[in-house]
Amino acid sequence: MTFEINIKAKSLKFISSLQKHDRARLKEAMLVLKEDPVPVKSLDITKLKGEKNKYRIRKGKFRIVYEVFWEQKVILIHRVDFRGDAYNLTLSD
Repeated sequence: MTFEINIKAKSLKFISSLQKHDRARLKEAMLVLKEDPVPVKSLDITKLKGEKNKYRIRKGKFRIVYEVFWEQKVILIHRVDFRGDAYNLTLSD
């Protein structure tokens, strides 16, 4: 069961501004999502409170906030940011 991953432009811009080794760590975490959208055994993932299908991945000092659309088999990455900034989330970003 392979999922398509879509990343918002603001998140892509943030990722491209990082150093190569940080980009590689984040890419590795996002690629795991293609096969298993909620890989609780291999990544530090938590479901966001008050949200239906939204999760966050903790990868060192970074956070990835994403939403799973099970019917369409799509994962939308809303936010990739540093720990303190990732939760100041408005989904229109």
